[in-house]
Amino acid sequence: MAQRFFFESFQWSTIEASDDDDELIKFHVRCFGAHFQIQYRLHDLSLSPYLLKQFQDSLTLMKICELGDNLDAERALEEIHRLRQPFEELMIKLAPNPPPSYDYLSDYLYLPILILEAIATTQSSTAVQPNFKGELPRQSRVPIGQHISIWGHWLKSVKSLTSQQIRLLPTSSNLEEHPYLRGPTKVIADDNTICYYKEFPAWLSPLSTVTEEKPWIHIQISAAINAKKLHSDIHVCRLHSVIIDDDREVLQHWPRPSKEDLYKKWGRDGCFQDWTDEQYADPNFDLKRLVGMLVYYIDNKGTLEEIAPQSDNEHQCRWATELESIVGELHSAGLVWGDAKPSNLLIDQNDQLWLIDLEGSYTPGWVDENNRESQKGDLQGVERIKEWLAKYDNKSTHCIGFGKNE
Repeated sequence: MAQRFFFESFQWSTIEASDDDDELIKFHVRCFGAHFQIQYRLHDLSLSPYLLKQFQDSLTLMKICELGDNLDAERALEEIHRLRQPFEELMIKLAPNPPPSYDYLSDYLYLPILILEAIATTQSSTAVQPNFKGELPRQSRVPIGQHISIWGHWLKSVKSLTSQQIRLLPTSSNLEEHPYLRGPTKVIADDNTICYYKEFPAWLSPLSTVTEEKPWIHIQISAAINAKKLHSDIHVCRLHSVIIDDDREVLQHWPRPSKEDLYKKWGRDGCFQDWTDEQYADPNFDLKRLVGMLVYYIDNKGTLEEIAPQSDNEHQCRWATELESIVGELHSAGLVWGDAKPSNLLIDQNDQLWLIDLEGSYTPGWVDENNRESQKGDLQGVERIKEWLAKYDNKSTHCIGFGKNE
């Protein structure tokens, strides 16, 4: 199989916005079996006035992209493409050939990160010298998720899987579209159930919000269905399992240099976030992380945000009514939707409405901050969604679910 390279994202920082005295443009390229992080640093280019000026011009474009419009974003991407070109040959050389396994979620989450640097070798340099610094060490990496520790006792009541038990599910024969490159959404659980994968970065993890007084919303929904406070077929996304990985099992292939070697080679990139040898050796020391969750996959046509503008009045009226009905049933059971907005509503293949993303928060413009994560906020969001739907009611027909409730 031929390799594929996919541009993932880019970042930039200035001295004012950085924790050190360097300026940086960094972008990420994935291939099957590796993740390249390409770095342009002020210090590495300062020897050449020509390359330094180019770097500063590139950094200016990155800043404009953040504050500008789509045209500015296109210019920034063109600049990233130019910055990437000197590294193409090196990436092809370093990319695994043939590629290793790319079938499981663990393959996607824990692949090697290879650091490539742009270097100015002389004062007269007019082109950067690509340099392979090495594979990012374990101490400098921050795995996805949040360590469970003592806060995750409530997870014992929920089915859990490891990322090694979850298969990626390609939705296209085109390898450029493979979830290993683009990011997984549709996956297959251990019991062959098709699910939707939702990742939990540390800032989004329920470990930081769930308490005994406020159980996790997915546990509340299951309890409400069992108590017959909710219909078993209510159209809200339903939890299949959570994903919990043990660092002893998934991080063992990442390089772990000594503290001295780490400082010598990586300097400011060495973060020392890894566990100690004693902690790894202690079977009673918990190294587990909550990585994400799986919800049962809803075969859909798209979100309400995507579908409604092209839909007829009959569908728009019915979706408004279904929305009120689902939210009303949740509220009757004492539950809250949370982040009410059109992009958190799915339209299934039968043109029926489903609520998704029940993990809380709010989106300005749909729910006011002082109403976040409350039934009042849900009702405010529902009214604003109905008003938004009414904009596409070309016949100006008033029907059930539209307009203010009396």
